[in-house]
Amino acid sequence: MEKSQYDLCIEVLRRLDKAGILKDVVLVGSWCALFYKDFFGGKKYMTSLTTRDMDLLIPQPRAIKAKADVAELLKDLGFIVGFTSSQGHIRLEHPQLIVEFLVPERGRGSDKPYSLP
Repeated sequence: MEKSQYDLCIEVLRRLDKAGILKDVVLVGSWCALFYKDFFGGKKYMTSLTTRDMDLLIPQPRAIKAKADVAELLKDLGFIVGFTSSQGHIRLEHPQLIVEFLVPERGRGSDKPYSLP
């Protein structure tokens, strides 16, 4: 049975939490609005259209201590590794959801993505 997009998002977050990764990332973009209404209980937030991509910001990449193979963590859910040749990074793709990790730009002089082993 195929999971709904919301259920899939929740399962990805659960697995990232169990692997010790979730504490070092911030859910950003359209998906975070869904959690605002639950977290802030009863407040009205503008409902936004959720996109297929779930963006996770890594505010301090060097601070990450957990070692985990995220592709392997999500493989049995049907995620595969996709490559973007124009931007030089990978993302985890599922027919219902794409998981991307974002890092802030740190100064000038680099046009390459930050390496996240």
